[in-house]
Amino acid sequence: MENLISNVPYETFTYIGVGILFFVIIYKFFPKLFLKIHKPVFFAIGVLSLSLGYVGIVVPGLPTTVFILISAWAFSKCSTRFTLWLENHKLFGPMILNWQQYRGLSRRAKKVAILTIVPTFALTIFIAFSLVGDLIFGLFGLILCTWLATRPEPPLQNSN
Repeated sequence: MENLISNVPYETFTYIGVGILFFVIIYKFFPKLFLKIHKPVFFAIGVLSLSLGYVGIVVPGLPTTVFILISAWAFSKCSTRFTLWLENHKLFGPMILNWQQYRGLSRRAKKVAILTIVPTFALTIFIAFSLVGDLIFGLFGLILCTWLATRPEPPLQNSN
């Protein structure tokens, strides 16, 4: 894991940070320009998040729910067609609608998420970090699982 992280060029994180800063500056100080470029940017965020969500179905430890919710948010900013497609999707639709209407997750979604997070975080702690990193990562996992467990459940349990 450390080799994988060390092989990522530091410039990559700089480019991402500068891109986000550029987007925020345009949003704040040049709203007319922002209105011209926001749709392609949000569409790219939506496609990237949706792709990562699909990958997360088969790759343990990659959170499907988070990426699907991000893609739903991004598509809601730029494309009615893709928003409706996601909301009517057989697999992702109920999850998105539960989050939009109730800010909640079904009991099954919570169980699957927590039962995926715990072993993934435990394995990562065992393999990748020093003691300080282990403590920070473990605390983050505990907070994440607590947050998931305390989300309200929607009144109608849909198939997610």
